[in-house]
Amino acid sequence: MTKKSCAILVIMIIIGIGTYFYLKRPTDIITEFDPGNRYDSERLDYMGVIYENRSDIIAFNEGYSESDNCPWGFVHNGIDYFFDNASPVIAAAPGRVESIQVTDNGANVTNRFFITITIRFNSSLVVHYNFEPWTKNETERDQQLEMVNIQAGDWVALGEQIAVFLKAGPGAHIHFGVILNNEWQCPRPYFSADAYTEIMEMIHSFHPDWDLCYP
Repeated sequence: MTKKSCAILVIMIIIGIGTYFYLKRPTDIITEFDPGNRYDSERLDYMGVIYENRSDIIAFNEGYSESDNCPWGFVHNGIDYFFDNASPVIAAAPGRVESIQVTDNGANVTNRFFITITIRFNSSLVVHYNFEPWTKNETERDQQLEMVNIQAGDWVALGEQIAVFLKAGPGAHIHFGVILNNEWQCPRPYFSADAYTEIMEMIHSFHPDWDLCYP
């Protein structure tokens, strides 16, 4: 083997090792996150609901559940807010917009497009808003994207409008959740007392005996 061949082999090995460790990085762990004096990020126990007016919610069909022992009968890692069309959506918690992503579930799927907004609250906790306009129409997908008021890197305040909701199909809703250290959580401990009272009154207006979370 020539010296040139040996050098190329060494470079390829170094690149391969570097790629391996890059792919193995815990990319979901943020070691440095500083909101400055924008808000208190030590503990989230003052979260709000994501609607401005309760009348904007036209149904409540699923909360958080860790088993099928719940009214909706299946595991569900968040809260589904069924908004009326053109309703404002507000930030449940302050933070920095980490990403806005579009998922295409396939041309034959009625609920084809998801627009997911992830807002980081602190180094270990993110708040997740999955807009599901319930459409397979690309024009309606683009319309929902245009109705998002924020972009990655923005800082948002508690209660700030982040989007307007597009109800394109009958199952349209926002799947909302809290993720701590990459694990979905029952959102109850994160709500302020007033917000928890509000969301339970909203739920009970549709289902008087339902709870928010089921273990």
